[in-house]
Amino acid sequence: MQDLGFSLLELLITICISAILAAIGIQHWKEQQLRNELASTTKQLAYFIYEVQVKASTKNENYIIHQFTSPWCIAITQDEKPTSCNEGVLYFIKPDNSVEISELSNNKDALILGRRNLAQTMSFQLKNKIGTSRVFVSFLGRIRFCAENSHIAGLPPC
Repeated sequence: MQDLGFSLLELLITICISAILAAIGIQHWKEQQLRNELASTTKQLAYFIYEVQVKASTKNENYIIHQFTSPWCIAITQDEKPTSCNEGVLYFIKPDNSVEISELSNNKDALILGRRNLAQTMSFQLKNKIGTSRVFVSFLGRIRFCAENSHIAGLPPC
């Protein structure tokens, strides 16, 4: 007579293998989620600066970029630093994720000129547990971004 079904040993082995694969998969999924957060925040910041540049060029106005630290955000004004991020002409508030801004070049305010689409040379450094990325703005207003010390899909290496 032949028994149908699985033995207890076969079920235990299957459950153990599944648990090992799930543990490995969850760890890689968390790392991938951190990579995606860093890439997404970097691109959002670069596109925000591009939006400021377009607005400055269209209205022929100069804008100053101010950085706030906790929670981090960036405000754009035409004159002195506002007391909070929301008081700026435009503002970029940190997305709800693990990415922190660690540096605005020389921790000073930066200038975007609308007259000839120029900008003060600046860079922003963003980081989380997975890696570091940068957003660069050149003197001629070219905005680019890159991943510094790790491979992040969607970001070219620095």
